[in-house]
Amino acid sequence: MVRPFLDNELMPTCMKNIIILCSLLLVMQFLSIGQNTFDPNGGCLNVVNFTIGQPMGSYGDRIYTVTYQHEVFVNEKFTLGAGVGYSYHDKFKYSAIPLFISSHYFFVDKRFSPFASLKIGAFGMFGKKAVGTFERYSLVDKDHDQAFNFYFSPCVGIKAYLAPNIGVIASVTDEAYLVKTFDVSRKDYRSKLSHSLGVNIGICFQIKGW
Repeated sequence: MVRPFLDNELMPTCMKNIIILCSLLLVMQFLSIGQNTFDPNGGCLNVVNFTIGQPMGSYGDRIYTVTYQHEVFVNEKFTLGAGVGYSYHDKFKYSAIPLFISSHYFFVDKRFSPFASLKIGAFGMFGKKAVGTFERYSLVDKDHDQAFNFYFSPCVGIKAYLAPNIGVIASVTDEAYLVKTFDVSRKDYRSKLSHSLGVNIGICFQIKGW
């Protein structure tokens, strides 16, 4: 006797393949509604980034950062605005709140587009723990703080649309903070740029009128 094509053993596998196929079709349909570029009339560009950075250079540090950027459209590819963030610095053992101006430039008018971005400004430092120990990654005490805590972060990456007015971004960045730390070769506290090579994952979105 010939066994039925969809017997009890084949049915679960067949149903699983149908569900997977339907899911893929739904995802493709969802992605197909994404526009190719931002609409300057659809609201400002909002970007939320999460960064993990590894030490780079003699005074580099391991950092964990989240930033928010709010930028207006100069044209469909270029935005300019400002932002705020929070970062924790593992080796120097302090937290920072950077305030900065920021910009994005998207190179092509496509759903997937490479971009370059720049953040530049200053940061407030708090929660310092390694202070005045005269060792590498020791920060100067409060009475001898530097006049200006400079911050900048250039990055390059790619954005991809999920739907109109919302997308995901991934990028590589150099997070740089100017700190006054102990110079072990000169046996004195001096201002040094602490660099971290970071990987960013985030979202970019527009809200009408915002």
